[in-house]
Amino acid sequence: MKNMMLSLLVPVIVGPLTFAAMQALKVASATVDTLPPIAKRFAVAVIAVVLTVVGRVTGVDVACDAEAAENCLALLGRDEVKAIIGASLAFALHWLKNLPKDAGK
Repeated sequence: MKNMMLSLLVPVIVGPLTFAAMQALKVASATVDTLPPIAKRFAVAVIAVVLTVVGRVTGVDVACDAEAAENCLALLGRDEVKAIIGASLAFALHWLKNLPKDAGK
C-alpha cells in the first residue's frame, strides 16, 4: 500500500516542482541575458566552482584520482560521450550564430 501511495504522490509533487523550476530558469535566463559579457563569464566560473564543491560535499567525486591506474577518459561511458558531443555542438552552433554576418565576405 505504501508503494502505491508513493507512486501516486510522486507525479503530483514532481509536476509542480518541474513547472516552478522552469519558471525560475526562464527568469534567470532573462536576467543573465542582460548581463555584460564579463559578468556572464564570471557567473560561469562561479557556477563551476559551486557545482564542484557541492559534488565534493555530497560525496560525488567529479574528478578522477591522480593515482588511478586508468585514464579519466577511459571511465566515460556512451551516455557521457553523447552528452559531451551534444554540448559541444550546441556551443559551436551558438558561436556560429553570433558571428558577424559579413565575416565570411
